[in-house]
Amino acid sequence: MGRLKRKGKLRERFSRMSLKKTLAAYIILGILGTLLVILVIQQICQAAGNSIKVRYADYYPGMSEIPMDFYVISRNDMTWGDRTAMEWIDFVQTWSPFVCIIGGVTLVSVAFYRNKLKIPLKVLTESTGRIGKNDLDFRCEYHSEDEMGKLCESFETMRKNLADNYRKMWDMMEEQKRLNHAFAHDLRTPLTVLRGYVEFLERYYPEGKIGEEKLLETLAMMDRQVERLQKFGDTMKNVGTLEERQCDRKPVEAEKAFGALREMGTALEGQVRFWMDCRIPGGKILWLDEAVFREVAENLFSNGLRYAENWVQVILRESAGYLELYVKDDGPGFDEEGLRMAVKPYYKDKNRDSSGHFGIGLYICRVLCELHGGSVSVHNSVEGGAIVSAVFQILPEP
Repeated sequence: MGRLKRKGKLRERFSRMSLKKTLAAYIILGILGTLLVILVIQQICQAAGNSIKVRYADYYPGMSEIPMDFYVISRNDMTWGDRTAMEWIDFVQTWSPFVCIIGGVTLVSVAFYRNKLKIPLKVLTESTGRIGKNDLDFRCEYHSEDEMGKLCESFETMRKNLADNYRKMWDMMEEQKRLNHAFAHDLRTPLTVLRGYVEFLERYYPEGKIGEEKLLETLAMMDRQVERLQKFGDTMKNVGTLEERQCDRKPVEAEKAFGALREMGTALEGQVRFWMDCRIPGGKILWLDEAVFREVAENLFSNGLRYAENWVQVILRESAGYLELYVKDDGPGFDEEGLRMAVKPYYKDKNRDSSGHFGIGLYICRVLCELHGGSVSVHNSVEGGAIVSAVFQILPEP
């Protein structure tokens, strides 16, 4: 047991030593070991030769008084077997040092490679191969305090950095994808509004049913939509992610905010009727980012219009420093999965008609409302249909 402990401590000590010190220790031990083996072999050969020489001491008077190492006996006086044995002994004595040196160098090299280089080189080779295949889901581990251990530790740090960079690059690509889809999605509603105004003019202007005042009012509303598209395009050019959009709250009268909703509802109204209800005194001041408010409202109106069968109800009210916008439709409502996932990016309700849409509208509303200090939530009405609520903080920014 004690021997095993000493062996373990010795191995642990070697594992902590640097490659330079370890190689020096292996060389010293190799030299000492080689010299010891050479000495043992020479002693064995000399003893074997003396054991043969002593058999012929009687042939030479007075030889027994000479030390055995100085016996000189003619090989011709020996038998064939002893003569052959002496030749082999001389051969071993002559060449054994060279063989031992070569063997010692080989043994030291193999031992140094196996104990200090084999495992870390294998770890590094496997790690390099996996990185070459874009597989970064692994750990480059080699527990040692020498240079190879530090090299593996540096390699592991590089792997982590690569994995983080890949993850960041993937997140940037996903964010850019969301941003592109958001841009495409948010262009739909103002374009739909403009189309509604155009259809309105095409239908009633040739028949003379539109007075000059109504015509100018309609053209002014169309101009506001075009101006909004221009501002939106400029904003998207300067924004890298949705979360980078700035929220600029300014005092707005409640009647003006509701008028924007009424204007959108009128433009979108067709086969589906929009019911508008404002429960805020018209002169009340709301600290609101009108662009964010209109964009969220347009997305909610678009969703309600898409799934409604006959009508969409819009309610605007204020409570404890927050502006609440409710959009309710008489469509099929949300299923259980939709109630959990509707505000997630790219979610599409399989039970509702979502063809041609990115599944990003409610996600955009959620991000914009959070920028405005609020939130978005989805529910099902007890009477049937879906209810989406958007909340905006309308207190002055600190």
